[in-house]
Amino acid sequence: MKKIIDKYKIILKSTSENIKSELVSHLEKVDYSKTNAQVQILNPQKENDLDEIIYGSGFYIILTDNIFSDNKCTFKLKNQVAIYRGHSTFVKKRLQSHLANNKYNENESTYKVCLKIEDGVNGININEKPYNTWGWTVVVHKMRNSDKLMREQAEYAFDELYGKPCKSRE
Repeated sequence: MKKIIDKYKIILKSTSENIKSELVSHLEKVDYSKTNAQVQILNPQKENDLDEIIYGSGFYIILTDNIFSDNKCTFKLKNQVAIYRGHSTFVKKRLQSHLANNKYNENESTYKVCLKIEDGVNGININEKPYNTWGWTVVVHKMRNSDKLMREQAEYAFDELYGKPCKSRE
């Protein structure tokens, strides 16, 4: 049995690397200047703006104009830099848990680990200070019918291209 398990671990690792490699090539070609059929770009100014995000599966990037000295990520749109990247089966709910955490927790509590700007505080609320003075952008790569492995490889492909955003955790 151990030989079979080891064999499939090797196959899975190879498959994961192939998926990541293809996603790196794909991400290099994406035009982030506007929303299109595969990419949704939103500049939320208040929590209700997050309602416009797709509900389905995807890979997402959170950017802000606030500067973090420990951020080595080079992914930028206009004057904002990526601080977090992630994936979910339900992108809208996941992004609400990160950026409208109090509102999200009134009705849901599926996601316990969220964007941490302050140590020990899960999630933020872009309607509240100091976050309501920051500029925000959310980029969603729509990945309909994707599985967790594929979406995780999108995260790793992003990290390979741009560096891991400072607020993303493993």
